[in-house]
Amino acid sequence: MGDVAISITVVPNGPEVNLDELKEKIKDVVDVKDIKEEPIGFGLKNIKILIVRPDSEGQGTDDIEEKLSGLEGVSSVRVEDVTLI
Repeated sequence: MGDVAISITVVPNGPEVNLDELKEKIKDVVDVKDIKEEPIGFGLKNIKILIVRPDSEGQGTDDIEEKLSGLEGVSSVRVEDVTLI
């Protein structure tokens, strides 16, 4: 078995959310390999993250989505891509 790279978009509640603080909260709950801001318009930005973890049977992304969705300031979480590496 190898590793799995998971690309996730985290959508903040609005432009008033401090993205630097939100990125730190994200790093506290999941092991992030890469994190960056992505402008979407009208002053809004999403946070794109990359997570790499071991591929194991039955392990999906639900646990990660649940952790991220529970953070204050997060409107939604979207898994963009899951790739075996």
